[in-house]
Amino acid sequence: MPVSVFRVVREIREYIVGQGEDWENWYIGITVDPSDRLCDDHLIRFGHDRWFCREAFTPEEAQEARDKLVADYAVDGDEARDEKTGRFVYAYRKAPHTKP
Repeated sequence: MPVSVFRVVREIREYIVGQGEDWENWYIGITVDPSDRLCDDHLIRFGHDRWFCREAFTPEEAQEARDKLVADYAVDGDEARDEKTGRFVYAYRKAPHTKP
């Protein structure tokens, strides 16, 4: 269920804080298909790695949420292939096996 930009940012921020607040070890992205992007592109292991995902109302709101998290908390993130159409904002803790 889609949520506001404020809520996307708040929930991802709270999740990272709950995992130890090591902002520089987190990556933020946008996608159309979270499970495909996380597993196939970033090599996340569900049930093992720390990750979080929320759906924004529009791709523009997803971009706004991602940009705010990158700017305010210095998490890693870049423009992805799904940026123009993706509404899901995801975060994961980077590990030796993940990309990046």
